[in-house]
Order: sequence, then structure tokens, then C-alpha cells
Amino acid sequence: MSMSRLFCLLALLALAACSDAKRPPNVLIVLLDTTRADHLSCYGYSKRTTPTIDALAARGARFDSVWAQSSLTPVSAATILSGAYPFRHGVRSLFVVGGESMSLEVASLPELLAQSGRRTAAFVSAKPMGAQYGLARGFSTYDDDLSEVAARHNVPVQTDAPQRPADDTTERVLAWLDSHGREPFALLTHFFDAHDPSFTPPREFLASRVKFPLPDPLPRAGPTQRIPALRTPGALVELYDAELEFMDAQLARILSKLEELGELERTVVAVLADHGEAFGEHGFWTHGILYQEQLRVPFVLAGPGVPSGVVVQGRGRLVDVLPTLAELLDLPAPRAPLDGKSMAAGLRGESLGEREVYAEVRHAAEDRLARDPQMYALRVRDHKYIHRPTHGRHELYDLAADPAELSNLYTPEHPLARALAHQLGKLGAVGGALPTLEGLSEAELAALRELGYL
Repeated sequence: MSMSRLFCLLALLALAACSDAKRPPNVLIVLLDTTRADHLSCYGYSKRTTPTIDALAARGARFDSVWAQSSLTPVSAATILSGAYPFRHGVRSLFVVGGESMSLEVASLPELLAQSGRRTAAFVSAKPMGAQYGLARGFSTYDDDLSEVAARHNVPVQTDAPQRPADDTTERVLAWLDSHGREPFALLTHFFDAHDPSFTPPREFLASRVKFPLPDPLPRAGPTQRIPALRTPGALVELYDAELEFMDAQLARILSKLEELGELERTVVAVLADHGEAFGEHGFWTHGILYQEQLRVPFVLAGPGVPSGVVVQGRGRLVDVLPTLAELLDLPAPRAPLDGKSMAAGLRGESLGEREVYAEVRHAAEDRLARDPQMYALRVRDHKYIHRPTHGRHELYDLAADPAELSNLYTPEHPLARALAHQLGKLGAVGGALPTLEGLSEAELAALRELGYL
């Protein structure tokens, strides 16, 4: 080889190395619908439900105490994407109430990711994540078209919100990665399977994981009508755990594709949930109210810039996800103010500090599950106040002594109840009159301030 050709080759290699060094890391956000943190094996669950997520946590970081700002999907999704509380981003209910869309006045994580040179795309599995909520803002591709699912799976009438199983969504993700996975990207993948029993995983996946009898043939769709055993609570929890394993297996397929493309090592992977689920706690199944089992969610990070084997113990929130990723990825500062604060300090072993946890839900007045039309919750330190304005059945819990929220300490005169209600009023989340601090003694006010409740 001539010296001139050798110099040209070396120059090209140097340019390629320089270009690769300047290339931003890819981002993969996996949003698991209706996923309780305490049913993931990396969070201590007795069953091995999530081997793929467990491995991510082992080579990255697991945030042990992260809390949703709602137990409704579109409200939580807008909170994650905007870094704003629901009363600021504007999505406050499910489509049963409707007419709400994420405000253009709040930040947008996909816009920030696009501005930093990444191709953005989202593949969602159910209409509660539909573009009608303004969630598509900043994504160059937002695939929420579920029109072919019912026909292909022979579903005459969907038993719940229109949806598609995780393997169908994964097929679309893999096809997109085949086309765009070698360029800088930011990809959101949403799996809905754990939300309800409208779809079951394939037989070969279920057979060794559930005890209830499986019919032959096993329907993928409509199993509450076609599998009588699923009308029992125990079978529903078994199916739920199997659905978590199934979603985890689909994540494994996506990570394998990234490895095949040579992109896995330069991809930041964030796995989280929109909210949890109730399994009979407080006499309630499903979600849409504000107890801890519905608000605690998993959050796992792995990839460039994330230290391995870290467990972050401090309290975080879904509203903190945008500022956390913005710091980790060195994204442009959003023009809109954020309600969340970065949790990246936890990756460095630093304290997250005391973070108050706000949450809310709103439902139609004729809600079929008889949930309150409005509920608001605020946790400060170890006390949590639930404001129920429609019927006045407010609640106050000491979570240090009563983590299951079984002993309601609320009385109208309770100083902590009044202090937390007052803090709710200061946030601007709740309309109407709230209790004031008038009548509390100077000693009571001083004690509340010293404890951090005012």
C-alpha cells in the first residue's frame, strides 16, 4: 500500500472515531403499564418474574422508592414526558372523562431528545397512551394505530381499552430498529399486558408458570370470557405475574436486536411503570385510587454514564424522570419550568433529600368502579394525607408505623392533616376551600415546621 493511501485510510479512521465519540448515546425507554415494583424479582419478589430487568439492574441502577403522580396511564405518561405535575401539564383523567391534552406550555422529553440529534419514535400498546392526549409531541414516529389488532386476534368486542399484546408491539419496534437502529435514536416502547386479562401470553409461555387449567385451544384474547378460572383472584395474580414475565421477554428481544446491531453498549435503557395495581388491598382490585400499592413503581437505569450495581434508596417520583435523564444525557435545558428534580445524585451515592410526593386521580361522576370523582394525596416525610373532597372522607396515615395504610388517623382537628391539606392548597392542585392553619397554637406550628411539614 502506498504511503498516500495509508495516510488517507488513517485519516478516515480518525474521522470515524471522532464522529463516533461525538455521537450521543441512544435512549430506550420501556414503559410497563400497571406494574407494581414489588412483583419484580429485582425488587425482592419471591418469583423470578423479570430476569431481563434483573440483569439490567445488576449492570446499572435500581431506584428502590419511586412514586407515581397518578394511578391513571395518560396522566402518568404526561408527567414522565413533561416533568410537570398533572395540574400543570393538563392531563388529569382517562378518556372516560376526556378532552384533555398535554399543554404546550410544559417541557417535552422527546423534543429535548430530538434537539440533541436523536431520531425519536414511540410504539404504544393501548389507547390510554394514545396521541389524543398530546403524548406524541416531539416524536417523529408515534405508532398508536390499533385498528388491525382485533381482526388479527379474532376479538369481536374488546373487553377493555383497545390494545395489542407486547409481542405485536415488539415486532413493530424491531422493524423500526432494522431501519433506524444504527443512527442515534430515542425510542419509547409501551407494553400494556399487565393492565388486564384481555390478552394472555402464548401457551408455551404460560404452561409452566400458572396453576389454573388452560383450555385447548388457548385464546390469546378475551380470556375472562373464555377461561373461567380467571374469574378467581388467585388465578388473576398468577396471570399478572406471567404477563410481567412475558413483557420482560419482549424487552429481551429488543435488547438482543440492539446487540445484533452493535448498539446495546451505547444505549441508555430506562425501565419504569406508569402506576401499580391493587390485589384486594383496601377491598379494591385494579387501580385508579391513591394507596401505596398503586403508586409505587419500578425504575431501572443501565447504559453509558450509569454505574453498575447501584441501589438508590432515597425517595424519587415520576415527575423527576425528565430532569434525571436530562442531566444524565446532557440534554438542552427545557424552556419551561420543571416540577421534578433530577435523581442523578443517587447514582453518585448522594442523598436525594426529602421529596414530597403529590398524586391525584379524577374520574367520571358515574364511574363504574365507584371511585371518587376526585382524590388528591400528599406525602411529606412519613405522613400521607388523602383529600377526598366529594364525600369528605379524608385520610391520614403514618407510613413509618403503618405502611399498608390500614389505620386512618384523620380528624378535622389533627395538626398534621391540617398542615398537609394546607400544603395541597399552596401547590394549587385542588380547587375550593381547604383547611387553614388558623387556630393552631404557636407550639404546634413550630413543631410542624421543625419536622418539615410546613
